[in-house]
Amino acid sequence: MVHFKKRPFTGLFLLLILYDPFLFGGGYTPNISTVEFYGNTKTLDYVLEREIQHPIDSPLDSVLAEADRNRLENLGIFSEVSWKAIPLQDRTVILQYTVIESIQKTPPGAFPIYEEDTGWSLTGGWIIQNFRGRNQTLQLGGSYGGKDTYGIIFVDPWMFGNHVSLSLSSGRSLFRHRFLDRELDVRSFQLNLGRWFGESIKTSVGFELEEKSFSNEIISDSYFYFSPQYSFKYDTRDIYWNPARGILISHYFYFMNGIEPSDQQLFTWYQSYSMFIKLNNSDKKLVLALNGTVNRKWGDKKEVWLNYFGDSYTVRGWVLPDQDLYNSGDESFRFGHESAYATVELRSDIIPKYATKFGTEFGLGVIAFFDAGMISEDWNDLKNSTLMYGTGFGIRIPIPMVDVLRIDYGWGYRNGYWNSGAFHWGVQQKF
Repeated sequence: MVHFKKRPFTGLFLLLILYDPFLFGGGYTPNISTVEFYGNTKTLDYVLEREIQHPIDSPLDSVLAEADRNRLENLGIFSEVSWKAIPLQDRTVILQYTVIESIQKTPPGAFPIYEEDTGWSLTGGWIIQNFRGRNQTLQLGGSYGGKDTYGIIFVDPWMFGNHVSLSLSSGRSLFRHRFLDRELDVRSFQLNLGRWFGESIKTSVGFELEEKSFSNEIISDSYFYFSPQYSFKYDTRDIYWNPARGILISHYFYFMNGIEPSDQQLFTWYQSYSMFIKLNNSDKKLVLALNGTVNRKWGDKKEVWLNYFGDSYTVRGWVLPDQDLYNSGDESFRFGHESAYATVELRSDIIPKYATKFGTEFGLGVIAFFDAGMISEDWNDLKNSTLMYGTGFGIRIPIPMVDVLRIDYGWGYRNGYWNSGAFHWGVQQKF
């Protein structure tokens, strides 16, 4: 039976001697008698306990202990996680995990946010990353500006047991289309159930019920549809927000089944393949990150469902398209329904992430990137398309609740010509 204890920061302590095999004689590996946690003043104990897989009453295994530490960090609610073994007089050890809780909620109020597609908005509401200390996420609020929104989001990764999750959201968004002469009004409800099979296979199934209208002074098109969706991931990354090793294979299937009009049907298959290779043995990680992504569509591929290249998630180094650029046709090679692109990033830690005295994380990373891809109206036309490229550099700053802020600057290249370059902003890693 696994025994967990939580020891307060104040009171009587055992003599804390860090584990050293020489204390017990050469070659001796002590058994773990119990596991203890420090620092989780908001997070309930069982949220940590369910991530620990190192067995009790067995020899200390630093590989297993480090894997448990990674699982705790991957919860996304701690600025820092560490472990150590504390020797006892009976020649066993206590396996102790120390966590520093990050900022887990925003104060009620308003603050500016930026999205590439819609620009700046003033966002107000309440975001709780660790709702009730159970690692649930609750968001209530809205925004005004480039994107007007209101809604609610709730996520519980263990709603029905071991990695059996529930996520649901409902809301409304109003904004101007990035490159079409249309105003969008989107009302949606989404529900997903997820389940892990072991540590690496992660699945979810659910649906979206959505009404989306595209309008201007002359025309108004509206679509109401029910969309089943399914995702599958094979994930062996060590740290989700900034992996040093492992692979991530993702497949996402989305079937837009029209209710009004009933003949509107569109099936989308998104697939992504990523690999992460650590190139050094330092705490300041140097990582080679590789990704290939393919986006396929079948069905009624109307203009309003077009995608584009040139944002922070596709081929960087290109200025974001607007209505004038789209209507001119000068860069029609940047728009389409079917696409394939690849990215190589060299990621280096300058300041490894750590917890400040305020409990928030801080750090700094730099990257160099190279993107290449093609996008077209039809899959069969991709083979006749000319690759567009983007290369440049960027910085990465860990931020509470969103993992990481990234700022990139790059230059685009195609058919022998370089452009003047562009900035890109985003949250979380590109892949």
